[in-house]
Amino acid sequence: MSLWIKLVFFTLLMSSSNAYEKADAFIVKIYDERVRVLSPVKYDPKLNVIIENKTLVDISGKVETGSGEILAYVTIKPAKAASVNVKKIKDDSVFFIPLSPPSQKVELKLGSKPYEIPPR
Repeated sequence: MSLWIKLVFFTLLMSSSNAYEKADAFIVKIYDERVRVLSPVKYDPKLNVIIENKTLVDISGKVETGSGEILAYVTIKPAKAASVNVKKIKDDSVFFIPLSPPSQKVELKLGSKPYEIPPR
């Protein structure tokens, strides 16, 4: 019986090692030295981008499509978050572009595993 328990435990351990965080919205967490992005698995017409400020300064930026259409400007206080609806992006890419403090633009990739953007 203990062999059976070990086999079940090993199977559970192996299946959880392939799991990763998933979200129903794009979640962009801005830290002092990096940006972490969680993305939804599939497109939803009610898709949102949630931007969390994990720094000690105000963050100003914009969310825009790859074709240049600005979806929203946001200013986020430290330890706060903002949400932007991106229902128009079914066939277009979306970017979050930090304006103040300036940083590289972050592409929001639909269906990706969690990824980080290091400082440039």
